[in-house]
Amino acid sequence: MISQTNSKNQKNLLFDEKILVKLFISLSLIIFTSIFAQIKYFLPDNPVPITLQTFGVLLMGGILGPRWGLGSSSAYILLGIIGVPVFQGANSGFDYVLGVTGGYILGFILASFTVGILINKGLTNLTSIWPYIIGTMTIYFSAIIWLSVFDFTWPEDGKMLSQAVYPFLIGDFIKAIFASIITTLIFKSALKKFI
Repeated sequence: MISQTNSKNQKNLLFDEKILVKLFISLSLIIFTSIFAQIKYFLPDNPVPITLQTFGVLLMGGILGPRWGLGSSSAYILLGIIGVPVFQGANSGFDYVLGVTGGYILGFILASFTVGILINKGLTNLTSIWPYIIGTMTIYFSAIIWLSVFDFTWPEDGKMLSQAVYPFLIGDFIKAIFASIITTLIFKSALKKFI
């Protein structure tokens, strides 16, 4: 009877530790994403910059899984909406999210959730890059829908893919590679039992 109680207490303690570790990782990734959103490069005639935001968002789903990844990316966006300068160029506010980059930003939620689901389904090791590539595609998908529905005068007619997707492919592929490497290393470390 005593050993069962001790076993139950140990499981509860581990459960509490898992929650604390996930909260810490979630907050760390939100801060990381906010900082790396400030590293930006604007291509000529393109209002959407290349940033490292997507790297942080992909890690949210990869490390934390679908629920916590979704929660982290949603919290990141909500912080921006309420005025915390977490988006590129220290931008924030509801108006910013409704702007030309809004589809990409809302795609962050889809990406983190998608990556988390695919990793949970076992797409790891040699195929570990695929969840991140598919997650990145959900960001593009969201952006294309957003830019098709709302008229921002950009991208130019008939240039949706060449202006809103293609310029970001190489950089996002590199980010996907690094996100998969980092996630794989974390899953092979002692942190795995807490995630």
